[in-house]
Amino acid sequence: MPIRSILYTSAALAALAAVPAHASFVGAFHENLEAGNNALFIFGAEGTTGTITGNDGLNETFTIGLGGVFERNFGSRGREMTSNGTVNVLSFSVESADPISGLALNRGPATTDMTTLLDTDALGTDYRVLSFNGRFGEGSQVSVTAVEDNTDVTITAPLALAGNAANTPFTVTLNKGESVFYESGVSDSDLTGTKITSTKKVAVFSGAECTQVPLGVVACDHIVAQQFSTDNFDTEFRIVENFGAGADGDLVRVLTDTDGTEVFLNGVSQGTINAGQFIEISDPENGVITSSAPVTVGQFTKGTGGSRPLGDPAFAIIPSVDQQLDSYAYATPVGGDVFAQNFLNIAIDSLIASSLSLNGSPVDTSGFIDLSGILFGNIAIDQGFGKIEASADFLATISGFDNADSYFTPIATAFSPGVSPPPPPPPPPHTPAIPLPAGGVLLVTGLAAMTAMRRRKS
Repeated sequence: MPIRSILYTSAALAALAAVPAHASFVGAFHENLEAGNNALFIFGAEGTTGTITGNDGLNETFTIGLGGVFERNFGSRGREMTSNGTVNVLSFSVESADPISGLALNRGPATTDMTTLLDTDALGTDYRVLSFNGRFGEGSQVSVTAVEDNTDVTITAPLALAGNAANTPFTVTLNKGESVFYESGVSDSDLTGTKITSTKKVAVFSGAECTQVPLGVVACDHIVAQQFSTDNFDTEFRIVENFGAGADGDLVRVLTDTDGTEVFLNGVSQGTINAGQFIEISDPENGVITSSAPVTVGQFTKGTGGSRPLGDPAFAIIPSVDQQLDSYAYATPVGGDVFAQNFLNIAIDSLIASSLSLNGSPVDTSGFIDLSGILFGNIAIDQGFGKIEASADFLATISGFDNADSYFTPIATAFSPGVSPPPPPPPPPHTPAIPLPAGGVLLVTGLAAMTAMRRRKS
């Protein structure tokens, strides 16, 4: 009996062929003012295995256990970058055949932050660094890590870095797994606006050794966030005020890579900025930021010297509205690094709020703040692994607070879903059906089965 031909579109086959063969991300730790524990958390389905490697000989396997979170403790100042302007091999790479997500936690005594690690596929070649003033120690910080050999990285900073003049491009060549780390070295100096371009994809992290937010308000805290490349800048963002912010609220910075960018908060203009410049909003409360050209948005918790009773400065890059998901798998720090309070920060359209569920149970949003049909609120969560989802996309970030200590980070985005279920692909454009040769039947069937299996596992 003859084999029946299968009709397919070239776009559909391309989408199947684009399914990644593995999941991966890279991570880095920056110098902290205080010596403390540096830990990597990998989360996903129980039984997921993979490798953790580094150019210094690090080569380990991991298996995610029953709780859904694997912790690799690197110890006090473990793999921490401290040498200004010197190429190092302190970053690490994590790979798995199945979906995984990662968190890098740098926890010094009362000086901590944590960042979600972006999927390697989500990295870019063009960055504008969003950071903050370095109040103590060696100041504002940035690092670049290569994921391919012979990567030329060109950096233009607003101030002198490791003997390189301010506002003057200089180039560093990195091989796969190599990093270069810079500190401003001057109190109150700021690397925000630094331009980084590369010939191949790189991972960029920024923050400060220990800073006050705002400056002059105690106490200082380590801050760090992996940066979104400029092709993931966007024009609409939702800002959820962190739990316990008090009357002082949080602080937001909006940075552009385009001249003449006007920035709005809830429809009210906050000013116009040029490439490499930023607008700082001291207390945006809950609200919507829009812009006339693509921007990146950083949100900071403030110090306990203000109205915050618990916690201290922490830093997150906020995904845009178009980068939101309808389902997020998340994890808090576990083991010896647990925090007293952990929260999900949610902004969701009121029309779908009734569909919001946490670990399978409905979420009561009656206490959320309604702003023009968008509900903003915080949900207290238990330590460890969990899942929050709704019938359509919404914003979810995660934060934690302890005595003069905190972390704050996004969970996942449409361009970097990690273990969170990725958004469905857009419908393919209409193209004439082409008969698939008989030999292609097994290819399509096998790829489709792989895709379905990955979705079930995530």
